[in-house]
Amino acid sequence: MLTNLSVDQSVALVVGLLSLAMLGLIWLGYRRVRAAQQLPYFTLRHRRLLEGWRLIVLGFAVGGFGLLTRAFGARAVQVLITPTPSLTPTASSTPTATVTLTPSITPTPSVTLTPSITPTPSVTPTPAIPEALTVLFRETVTPRPEAVFSSLEFSQRLDRLNRAIGAGEAFENPVEILFGAFTYDSLNDGVRWTALWYFGAVIVCSETKPWDGGTGGYGFTECAPADGFQPGEYEVRMFLGETWKVSGRFLIVGPVPQVTVTATP
Repeated sequence: MLTNLSVDQSVALVVGLLSLAMLGLIWLGYRRVRAAQQLPYFTLRHRRLLEGWRLIVLGFAVGGFGLLTRAFGARAVQVLITPTPSLTPTASSTPTATVTLTPSITPTPSVTLTPSITPTPSVTPTPAIPEALTVLFRETVTPRPEAVFSSLEFSQRLDRLNRAIGAGEAFENPVEILFGAFTYDSLNDGVRWTALWYFGAVIVCSETKPWDGGTGGYGFTECAPADGFQPGEYEVRMFLGETWKVSGRFLIVGPVPQVTVTATP
């Protein structure tokens, strides 16, 4: 059991034994001194007193040695006896890493075909006034750059302020007349303005004249084809001078009603 104690534990055990020995010697010496004081004979009493004090002094000496052992015992043992390092446990076997499989062939990404010709979006032509109408222009008033028309609202009726009533984008035949209502701003009187109503590439209605509606407000253009509105898509283009400003589209559905002529006698 004692061979398994460390240096510090051995020193602590020795100090403990010395402390017990000190207490025992002092207790025995004290008992001898008390007992010697009760003896009637001087010589015997003196001898017992000397024995008691010797035991007490010896107890204190043992205690002092215990204190020295507690303070310097571990260092003295390490100087006199070189400690033998304990064995470091060694693993019996070293685990071997498993082999990681490496693919022999790295797949090569397929070639992405690059188009040799990049399609270029076609240029959308800016609407222009047909040359046959421009020969009618005689005005010398130049439109202001800030002059604008709003988007067109199509309806079959207008209110007293020239605003569209029941505006829509599709109308069902029979349709006799349609209005394109708009607002305008920064115009000046005398400027030529033009509204062209297209059915496909054919102009079914046209309106061109000097402006006389003042700087800003509500305006309209109208169309009532002689043979009625054929089913299909229509486009209205508006210009100030020869500059295109705004366009609007609407749809007519349903066939044009046939007019039956009844002969009267």
